[in-house]
Order: sequence, then C-alpha cells, then structure tokens
Amino acid sequence: MSVVRSIPLSGYVDAFRTFLNDPSALADGRIAYTDRAYGNLARPFYPDGINGESQGPLSKPAGEWSPFSTGMQLDLAMNAILQHVLFVAGVPGIPDVAAGCAGVQLATDLSSVGQTITGVRLANGLQIFPGSVPVYRGSTLIGGIGVSGDGIDQDDMIAFMGLHNAGQTLEGAINNAPAEMRADNLLPKGVRLRYVQCPQAPFIDSTDDNVCGGK
Repeated sequence: MSVVRSIPLSGYVDAFRTFLNDPSALADGRIAYTDRAYGNLARPFYPDGINGESQGPLSKPAGEWSPFSTGMQLDLAMNAILQHVLFVAGVPGIPDVAAGCAGVQLATDLSSVGQTITGVRLANGLQIFPGSVPVYRGSTLIGGIGVSGDGIDQDDMIAFMGLHNAGQTLEGAINNAPAEMRADNLLPKGVRLRYVQCPQAPFIDSTDDNVCGGK
C-alpha cells in the first residue's frame, strides 16, 4: 500500500479566500461562521443543488465528492484514520492515534508515523453538519455550542435560540455573534451564505413563527 496523492491543506485556505474574494478571510476574526455556513461552502455545487456549478472551496468537486469524502473535513483527519487502521492491523512501529485527529504525518509508504504537528488550530477536525453557533461576548469570540437532535434545522434553532435566551438571562454576558459579523452578510457568487436555518413554526400549540428572526 502506498500514498496515491498528497493534498496540502493550505490549498483549502487559498480556495476559501479566492471564493470569498477576501485575502484575509479566516485570519482576522471579522466574520462569525456556523457549521451551517461552513456546510454551504463544503458542498460539491455552490449554490447547493444547482448542478453544473463549481464546488464550494471546502469541498471536493462533483464526481470526486461523496458522503465519505467531502473535502477538507475528511482530509484533515485522513492520516489519523489511516494510522488507527494500521495500528489495529498490527503494523510494527505504528502507535495508536494521540489526542486530536489533525496534524498526523505518515510516511509515503505508510510504514511509519512522523511527529504529530503541534499547534494545529483545527486539531479536532472540522464539522460541516449544521447545528452549532459560536458564542460571543460583545464582539469577542469566547467559545461555541453544538446541538444534535431531531433534524438539522431543529439543531440550528436550539443552538441559536438557546444562546440568545441564555444571553438575555445573563444580561448580555454571552450571546450570538453581532448581526453585522455573521456569515450571512457574505454573498459569494451572488448567493447569500446561511448562518442558521430555523423551522418556520416549530412550537406545538403555538402560532409563533419565524422565531429566529431579528435575534
């Protein structure tokens, strides 16, 4: 077994910046991204579902993309996956994967594991499945929250509305990103990115609708 192709992860960053026409994208903290927004950019067509369009900058192109090879999401963790498989298979000299799934270097013939790269900012990988929002204090990013429930729109709503309601209870100590910083202000290829997508009328025995609007 040998490596067929080497994929420099920096290429995804370059593609991301070119796609958004922003040479400082991902470097200056001006934009707040959710998994919904990253997911929009990690599809084999952009806009999603419009056949014949080029892929998003975090995706493999159509024909190469599959649910098991989405793009940057898998490429970040591929070496760690291979390392664990080789370890389980009992290949001499291959230890099991340490904490984190990114930054692993493998020899081109998969015979040895190089020093794990330290200081990787995506050491635990990248999720492109909706259901998360970043947590802000004012305009400062301080964390994030992710939810997995009964569908991705519900996940988006619970994460977004939960953080909004917590911010009100805590008198603004935490909150969603300021509206002017959110990724849905971006219009790559003239199509607005999504920040979250909430169900239109989500509550049983209630006529409330568009519950995420204006928050």
